[in-house]
Order: sequence, then C-alpha cells, then structure tokens
Amino acid sequence: RIVAFSPLGKTRSVAMSKRCNHHGQCSCAWEAKERDIDHGGTLYSCVDRDKVMGLNESKKGSAKNCIKPYDERKDTKKVVRSIDGDGELIIFVPFTVQVKFKSFSVIGGDEGSAPNGVKIWKNRDDIDFDNAEDITCDQEFKLAVDSDGSIQYPVRISKFQNVSSLTFFFTGNYDDDTTQINYLGLKGEVTKNKRSIVVATYEARALESDHKKLADQHVSRGIQ
Repeated sequence: RIVAFSPLGKTRSVAMSKRCNHHGQCSCAWEAKERDIDHGGTLYSCVDRDKVMGLNESKKGSAKNCIKPYDERKDTKKVVRSIDGDGELIIFVPFTVQVKFKSFSVIGGDEGSAPNGVKIWKNRDDIDFDNAEDITCDQEFKLAVDSDGSIQYPVRISKFQNVSSLTFFFTGNYDDDTTQINYLGLKGEVTKNKRSIVVATYEARALESDHKKLADQHVSRGIQ
C-alpha cells in the first residue's frame, strides 16, 4: 500500500439549489443555479505551493499540479492522478498565512476519472489512509462532474476560521481505475499574517516518516 504522499470581493459563483437526503456532514451538489454570492477571493497566492503534498499520487510531487491560477484551470498538462487501480487520493494544502476558508471548486479528469466525493479537515497534519475513516472530518461533500470550475462548494465558514492548512481526501471517482484532478480552486480571505505552527509540525512528521509514507511513490497500495 502506498501512502506517499480574483481579487477579493463579490464573485460570480454557483450555489447548490438542491440538497441530498444524506445525514451528518455531507453536502451534495445535484443541481446548480448561478447567483451572486460573496465567497471572498482566490487563495492561490496564499498557498505554500512547494509544500503541497499528496498520498497515493501516481507521480511523486504531482499533487501541487492541481493548485494553479484560475485562468490556468483548464490546463490538462499539469494534473495529479492516483495510482492505477486505486481511486483514493489525499492532498495536503498548507498556507503561508492564516485564512478564512469559504468555498472550493474542483475540475476532474475525463472518462469517469473525476472525483465524486471529498472529505476536508482543517489544521490536521496527520491524516492518512490508516486514520481517515476514524477521524471525523470538518465537512464532507458529494462532487458533481465539472469541466470548467463553475461549481462553487460553500463550506460551513464557522468550521473554517483561522485555517493554516487543509487536507482533502478524495474518496473515489465516477467510473475509472484512477482519479484525476486538474484543478482545485480555493476561495476565502486572509485573517492573520503568521502561519500556524501546524505546518512546521507536518513537515517534521513527513521527514521522520519518509521510510513509511514518502519513500516509494510507485508501489501498489495493495502490497504490504
């Protein structure tokens, strides 16, 4: 098993006009209706992109490929894919400042490889495939197929204050052996200028566990 790892203001967004009947923290996007919602501005410039990490990525260091400017969102040359035969993918996104996270958008791959669900944690440096099912996420979403990043998924802002990092666990895809993410767009606003210590802790743990999680990016997750 491999465990390797716009300016601010009111933007034109997509709101979910219909919810599923799931319980708990699930938020499903079944139908989209466009309207004006203030989700803040893009957080791209606040991401510590060189420290973005992935678990179960098919190519080491490729997780950062999906963190890109909005006008490059349709670029399919730089993407992140999960290991063949395994649709799960975890992406850790640290920020250089503390932010208030408000919404996100996802563009997936073609032919069924687009992700169909995601769990999100804030300020957790320890989420992996061994504990992701045991640690309650801050919010969970069902994802719709979105080819141009027009669907915005609003989060519960009360749960995403003072965010120094986000962890996204993409739990599967629509109909493929591999999950592909072309673009992960994050929106919100800056709240503080100092990065939380959790980022440094995450980096230290990643280095200490290189032999467990980051040493071999190309071994099947099924191999013990």
